[in-house]
Amino acid sequence: MSAPQRFASVAAALEAFAAGRCKRWVSVEGHQIDLVQAQAEAGRVKEEPPDLRLSGERVRHGGDYVRDHDASVARRVAAELARAAAPVELPPLAEPVLPAPPPDASAYRCPWCSRPWDGVP
Repeated sequence: MSAPQRFASVAAALEAFAAGRCKRWVSVEGHQIDLVQAQAEAGRVKEEPPDLRLSGERVRHGGDYVRDHDASVARRVAAELARAAAPVELPPLAEPVLPAPPPDASAYRCPWCSRPWDGVP
């Protein structure tokens, strides 16, 4: 049994397979690959535009592109802390309201029998 032919990339192996210069099984970066299956996958997979890839951790924040996601998060946290630390002006406190004094008649009555206390009409 012979060793599979080696290629630097799957694209180069697929070109050689389409031209008939290699067999079905090849080695790419130390992995054995079935080129018939790779052709089927290549037709099915759709490449994303370069702007949507997450390579380099590009994050859009506030109109500018930030390469480092941690720096973007740190800026947002610092802005939120600055907003929270800003002085807050509270409305003035309301004047306390004292309860109305009890009526004279019930204030001088016995709590158990409701009769007036001695000396009070």
